Amino acid sequence: MTKLTLRNLLRNKRRTFLTVGSVSIAIFLLCLLLTMLASMQNTEASVENRVVVRSKISLTFDLPESYWERVKTLPHVVAVTALNWYQGVYIDDRPEHFFPRFTSDPETIFDVFPEYQISDAEKTTWRAERDSFIAGQALVDKFGWKIGDRIQVKGDIYPVNINIVLRGIFHVPGNPSQERQIYFHRRYLEEAMDNPGIVGTYWLLVDSPANVPAVITAAEAMFANSEMQVRAETEQAFQLSFLEMLGNVRLLFGAIGTAVIISIFFITANTMAMIARERTTEVAVLKTLGFRAHHVIGMVLGESVAVGLAGAALGSLLAFGLLRMTATKMADSYPFFGTLKLPPGAVALAISTGIVVGLLSGALPAMTAARLRIAEGIRRVA
Repeated sequence: MTKLTLRNLLRNKRRTFLTVGSVSIAIFLLCLLLTMLASMQNTEASVENRVVVRSKISLTFDLPESYWERVKTLPHVVAVTALNWYQGVYIDDRPEHFFPRFTSDPETIFDVFPEYQISDAEKTTWRAERDSFIAGQALVDKFGWKIGDRIQVKGDIYPVNINIVLRGIFHVPGNPSQERQIYFHRRYLEEAMDNPGIVGTYWLLVDSPANVPAVITAAEAMFANSEMQVRAETEQAFQLSFLEMLGNVRLLFGAIGTAVIISIFFITANTMAMIARERTTEVAVLKTLGFRAHHVIGMVLGESVAVGLAGAALGSLLAFGLLRMTATKMADSYPFFGTLKLPPGAVALAISTGIVVGLLSGALPAMTAARLRIAEGIRRVA
């Protein structure tokens, strides 16, 4: 039966290849959707016992600097630091020159982010020079910077240009994506703006992940009656909030994925219906020779499953190749693309989809062929 099924698949090579190609394109799109969703929801860099406190209204609203001392008094809070998203323009506004730029407090940032590894000498120098900054190793390698190099970033969100010198390079073992950003003194920006005393986000290190819910509740309750209320959340929730800004991405991607699967089903079902109709007389002859109904069902289903499985394998391979090439070529210009990797779960879903679609699309033609009467099949001309 296996040999007969393979011969039938190659009988009309053009139709088989076009069907496999159609299925592979649909599976390819499905793999891309799953990869994008997985990458956008990737929170591996988050730490379970870090909490972010920000404006309850929006990230675009700043918090008073006076909140700093108050959140430090919260039970179970070990350390607190402040970060401001500076943004700005380095060289020009082309994507390859973009990287995250934060103002920070040199005295406390490493207490909250202990995974940032930097030499004590560089840390001391950075703390001593207000017009200095530190950068991740990946970013330093990209631009070819070295200690002592000075860069200028033009302000956009903040109407102040910064002129800062590199005094330290930090490493984040196991997470090079965190090495594509810089930190400079928040006091440098504060003084340039006549000390407005504003903070974008407060980052809290909690003594234990088990105490994080209590800290979140206490932080929000502390400022519940203040003019500027806050929202406290885990680092993971904070990262996922950027995804929420795009809307219900899961629903959108789910709808597109469902449409892709339905299209695969109709493509394969139409092909198998054509094949079954063309081979009506052949099926009758096979039954005359002693083939039973389960042999006929196995032959038709084997053909449809082979088409679905071949399309799924080819589509997954195309997605893997494209994502790997994209990550290699575009990671420096667009750091997000460097995180794109085809998840094993996406491959498993793609292969399963190919098999299930093959079974469903071949089920009706297979049952129709199995019930065909020998006399009727021999009389019918395909």
